[in-house]
Amino acid sequence: MLDTGYFIERAERLYQYPHFICDTGGSICEWVNAEDPADPVLSALAAHTLMVWIEGSQDHTAELIRRFDRAPKPMAYMPEFLARTWAEYRALNNQSDAEVDPDAFIRWTYAQALAHRQPRYAAIARHWGVTVQADDVARVHSPQDFDALIAQAIAAKS
Repeated sequence: MLDTGYFIERAERLYQYPHFICDTGGSICEWVNAEDPADPVLSALAAHTLMVWIEGSQDHTAELIRRFDRAPKPMAYMPEFLARTWAEYRALNNQSDAEVDPDAFIRWTYAQALAHRQPRYAAIARHWGVTVQADDVARVHSPQDFDALIAQAIAAKS
């Protein structure tokens, strides 16, 4: 993330791409402090990009969980969160460490992570960017639609 400015410049210089979208992935909220105005990662991103949180509805969250269940992907978790969910999962299932099925645990943990991350995403958007709704993003079909959606989010924040 700290190299985002370099990649923006390189994309323009090498490929003449006038626009750059940086998908940080959801795990970024595990490594930054949105409440710190000097956070190095968020400061670097804010210097070069407009951070946009795509806030999902309950249906959107359920779909993300279904997708993850079909094809889990790597995620980063704060050690405290992982320790807490490990203890909760073991207690809920009355299992020792050795009895836990890692695949079942990580699928259960994903849903917990989505809930855990919501206030973190909201803080990033509140202090460093804007928020758009996932349902509105789904209706974007052109660059003009995208520009209008982002302009509306910027205006709503003002």
